[in-house]
Amino acid sequence: MDASQEAINAFIAGQKNLILATIASDGSPQLSPLWFDWDGERFVISTITDTAKWRNLHRDRRCTICIDDPDTGQMIVSPGSADLIEGAAVEAPTRAILKRYYPDRPADAQAHYDRIMAGPERVVIAFTPDRFITRNLAD
Repeated sequence: MDASQEAINAFIAGQKNLILATIASDGSPQLSPLWFDWDGERFVISTITDTAKWRNLHRDRRCTICIDDPDTGQMIVSPGSADLIEGAAVEAPTRAILKRYYPDRPADAQAHYDRIMAGPERVVIAFTPDRFITRNLAD
């Protein structure tokens, strides 16, 4: 049975990581556990350009995410496609992700932001799910 969007949103809000699966150049899956933000329409992930996931998505925008809670058996899996964001447009989504992980610690969020923005070129993956496949999500 499909879960309601409200149940999906509530589950996502309570989870810390998602797994992003991209397609490697040899056709095999490449998996990455990542911090994320969910705006109700797309998952946003901040990363750097020198990663396999970024290179894979430049070649093929198709990808899948999985979010699970091993304690409850709840999960969502969602295939979809990614938009790749570069330049000044990465600031707002990256800050939104850090706000999610440091909700009551703005100074820590700012310090984290300053650290990652001083490193290699930061980019954003905006993943739009085609559909949600769910397990054990109650309405």
